[in-house]
Amino acid sequence: RSLDSLGVQDGASLQVVFHIRGGSEVLVGSSDCSARLWCMDTGELLRSFDEHQGGINSVAFDPEGEHAVTASLDCTSKLWSLATGRCRRTFEGHRAGVWTAAFSPDGARLVTASDDRAAKLWAVETGECLRTLRGHEQGLRSAVFRPDGVLVLTASADETAKIWDPASGECLRTLEGHHHLVWSAAFSPDGALLLTAAADDTARLWSAESGECLRTFAGHVGTVSSAAFSPDGAAVVTASW
Repeated sequence: RSLDSLGVQDGASLQVVFHIRGGSEVLVGSSDCSARLWCMDTGELLRSFDEHQGGINSVAFDPEGEHAVTASLDCTSKLWSLATGRCRRTFEGHRAGVWTAAFSPDGARLVTASDDRAAKLWAVETGECLRTLRGHEQGLRSAVFRPDGVLVLTASADETAKIWDPASGECLRTLEGHHHLVWSAAFSPDGALLLTAAADDTARLWSAESGECLRTFAGHVGTVSSAAFSPDGAAVVTASW
């Protein structure tokens, strides 16, 4: 379907995640400060989430498919009930726009990445900030949990990615090699490899154990804004503008 059919204004930036229940529902977060849940088969608008005061940079579903989280330039993230459309909780504490919010594999924790140079870990049930991860020299662009939930990976405008122990808040490793802002970082399904995407027009593959850069994927002629592993970890896909 076209963006017009999803109610998105021309020029609005998007983050899109498919709902896990049957794969027929899609959540669209936009720079117009709203997120909308749509039925892809019929084009029907199922829910609209409109309480943010700034553009939405990311959307994600919890592992059970019962809630969604949005990250916004208004310095907050919000937890939404997909059944009712109501905001269940607002995560406040960042001092600049929030670029990413991601659930832990068990859905009990949330990690957020902000332009205030910090990532924060939250208890989903209570909204309590469990820990703040500081060490990057510029704003963060993404943060994700390892598939087993034991480690966190962040990407920053300081041209690095960092691996963290969320229990202690310790930075275990810094990945250096990119020559521009790092937009995203991801773990492989088994957690052994890392993948980063950067504004230096490349993506890089790293060893999670040693921090060594194993391969550089060059060929794009613009910023590589996102990179992801295939479900079996045997291939990667990159996106560029």
